[in-house]
Amino acid sequence: TLNGFQCIGTSPNSLFAYVTNDDSVTITKGQPVYAFSGTGDRMTVKRAYNTSETTSARTLGLAAENIAVNQKGFVICQGVIENVNTGSYSDGNPLYLGSTPGSWTNVFPTAPNHYVQLGVVEQASVGNGKIYVKIQNGFQLDELSDVDITTVAPVNNDVLTYVTGTNNLWKPKSIIQLQVLFQ
Repeated sequence: TLNGFQCIGTSPNSLFAYVTNDDSVTITKGQPVYAFSGTGDRMTVKRAYNTSETTSARTLGLAAENIAVNQKGFVICQGVIENVNTGSYSDGNPLYLGSTPGSWTNVFPTAPNHYVQLGVVEQASVGNGKIYVKIQNGFQLDELSDVDITTVAPVNNDVLTYVTGTNNLWKPKSIIQLQVLFQ
């Protein structure tokens, strides 16, 4: 678990985190990263990607500079990152976390890949692109406050049913249980 991290604002409406690269390769400017662990008073990061909860749910931002392995650097958590390659996109395109480490895409991810919006292309350009970074992580069913699939874990062919009572929750029920109710 992460106990916290230092977030530094260096310009109006921008937030940066000072981190250490715990990945096996250099993280390059513009690559999305996720909070991996911590060392001393600093968070460690690795390149984020959308094929698992671990590598997507804690997406922090985009590398604001190249960060070599085991070295410190800045990640922009919110605000504009400039001088990145957005030449394959159009102004206004939303950018989502991609399926390979450190990538982004403008194609809306579908299951089983995880939804994480990284921001919006402000300026499409091969070398002078701009992205407004604003991380928005999607939710999984078990993260919704009115769905209880942890007390009784769903099994194959279960459906969600709304159960009124103390908490008014959606809970899994087997199709066989439902058939008995309706006979």
